[in-house]
Amino acid sequence: MSKTKRIKCKIGQFNLRKRLKNLKRQVITHNFNTAKTAGILFSSPDEQSFNVIKEFLSFLSSKGMNVIALGYVPGNKIPQQFLMLRGINFYCNKDLNWYYKPKNEIIDQFMDQEFDILFDLSIKDSFTVNYVGELSKAAFKIGMQKKISYQDLVIDVNKNKSIEYLIEQIKHYLNILNN
Repeated sequence: MSKTKRIKCKIGQFNLRKRLKNLKRQVITHNFNTAKTAGILFSSPDEQSFNVIKEFLSFLSSKGMNVIALGYVPGNKIPQQFLMLRGINFYCNKDLNWYYKPKNEIIDQFMDQEFDILFDLSIKDSFTVNYVGELSKAAFKIGMQKKISYQDLVIDVNKNKSIEYLIEQIKHYLNILNN
């Protein structure tokens, strides 16, 4: 990483820490039966993982949840096939400021939404995705173990770092939780 990128990341992390001081949320453990709203956060979708995410979105909807998904596409353009899907929004590098902070109204609305559960399905560690996840006002945050884990339920996927396995583990643990 170049010196300029490192400086930008440090400024972004400083800004994030400053905003986190003002974030107030009450952690409430939810499962598939108690949750009414859910947010799905993901990054770098390829065709196969994107289909798995859509299936998970359908699964959550079948459980009676109101679901909104937000995906980060690392690049300057969102692929055309992703733009016409209901309930799934995307952002790309054009929606970031110079120190990688997301700056889009859709992203702000997603962070301000008080979801019962936030599912972070991103496999790769990304500052912009972590920024959105950390500042989310969701009551219960679930995701895989990363360098910076802000989740309330952290799932170890070192055996198989795939979205399919992560979703399988999320379903397993949420079925056990609070029954």
